[in-house]
Amino acid sequence: MRRIDVIVVGAGPTGLFVASELALRGVRVCVLERLEKPDPTIKSGSINVASAEILDRRGLLPAAEEVQRLRMAAAGSFAAGRSNRMVRELTEGAMRTSRRFPVIGHFAGIMFRPDLVDQDDPVLAAHTAVANGIVVPQHELELLLGEHCARLGVEIRRGVEVRGLRSTGASLDDDADVIVETGAGDFPAGWVVAADGGRSVIRKRLGVDFAGTDPEMVGYQAIADFDDPSELRRGWTWTPRGIYTYGPVPGRVLVARFAPQPEDKDAPVTVEELQDAVRDVTGVPVTITGLHGRATRWSDNARQARNYRRGRVFLAGDAAHVHSPFSAQGLNLGLGDAVNLGWKLAATVNGQAPAGLLDTYETERHPIGAWVLDWTRAQVALLRGDERTAQLRKVVGGELFAVPGATDRMLALSSGILQRYDVAEDTADPVGSIAGDVELTSGTRLADHAHDGRFVLVDRSPDGRYADAIRGVEDRVASVADPAPLPSLFVRPDGVIAWACDDDADDHNTRKLLDAAIQRWVG
Repeated sequence: MRRIDVIVVGAGPTGLFVASELALRGVRVCVLERLEKPDPTIKSGSINVASAEILDRRGLLPAAEEVQRLRMAAAGSFAAGRSNRMVRELTEGAMRTSRRFPVIGHFAGIMFRPDLVDQDDPVLAAHTAVANGIVVPQHELELLLGEHCARLGVEIRRGVEVRGLRSTGASLDDDADVIVETGAGDFPAGWVVAADGGRSVIRKRLGVDFAGTDPEMVGYQAIADFDDPSELRRGWTWTPRGIYTYGPVPGRVLVARFAPQPEDKDAPVTVEELQDAVRDVTGVPVTITGLHGRATRWSDNARQARNYRRGRVFLAGDAAHVHSPFSAQGLNLGLGDAVNLGWKLAATVNGQAPAGLLDTYETERHPIGAWVLDWTRAQVALLRGDERTAQLRKVVGGELFAVPGATDRMLALSSGILQRYDVAEDTADPVGSIAGDVELTSGTRLADHAHDGRFVLVDRSPDGRYADAIRGVEDRVASVADPAPLPSLFVRPDGVIAWACDDDADDHNTRKLLDAAIQRWVG
């Protein structure tokens, strides 16, 4: 079969987005997926702000906003007349069209309260443009990204099960092409991105250490029919046996209990198994009469690959890290991997990458993954049903979250907007952080100039003095003249600020730092 520049294994959100990033820069890419069609199983119910901004930078925000509009209409109908005030406030607030930071999410079931959030906080205020594109469930996100890939000409082969891979060189550590072995034949490729899930065949074939902590919880998520759900509480509820939530989508139930893992983790979740878990945790003798689609079973197994790269093979998404799904951190972490790796691998395939560029994928993303694992472990620890943990939750949710600025900080952390990379010698703010909302005097935003996956130089000097810094690399860097008394910015394709300066900064040193940033990241 013909050689492909890059093969992506797995057509989940991570795999689809990294494939689209490669195609955006002219790379020939093929996605191999075991399933015949997108999996409708209920999983993550939303994305965070950082992920919504990833979509925004590629022109996909309007599609995400439409998904949110439809989802919030359904949730609002479900919440109408209910006794749970927080559920109503959450859905009604999310349905408003406003430039306010979306107060959606929780920490160990402790909901972030809108009344404790300072919308004037400068960190939050810099990330509000995507407020109406957050409530995008994983299945709808996969459909959205699948359409995006189709527009870019990405080849997606479904029903193809990857069984292994081998190198055309002496070993997979060599700088040699890779052969992906499947039941449908062998696929030769220059590079491979493994986004094939927590039980990644490719990670196991590479022999990459996947160390971490064993699970303590068994969780279930489904959309089910109940004979009488009136005694199930809306919103997060802790019990001596675990935690559960019912809604805000009609019939949606999530339940998690501290219990041994099932003997067969691959067996489909039956109505009886789900009903037993719901009864055990809630203490309500409900009867489940049916399921809409398949129920999901999960655990708090938390592990991370020691390395994200082996020769010409990369691990991304759940193939690189797994943990409990609280707050949908896994989906968002995977999208972060994809947007970080995509442009770097594309530059390498196109022969335009500066030395060491691909190595920065692991050095930048591995610490973020480790932090998320600890973030989810902390939530599991706070979910225990004993009396002392319940008292601790009261302190955290009732006292600590009420401290001025505390909820702002927790909300920003869970939203992914505080990620920071070591990208330059200049470590002063905002270098290394995510750009967020950058409005321009033309009436456009920085995100509007990033749809084609290029770097963006926002030159705010009065005389356009920085424009010539990108001479010769205009195919990779978009230059936007925006005279204004604000910092000029050089932003990577993943939205990370690689250089910034005020107009009154030392011109010689400022230009030196800009040239260094371009040399380091563009080449």
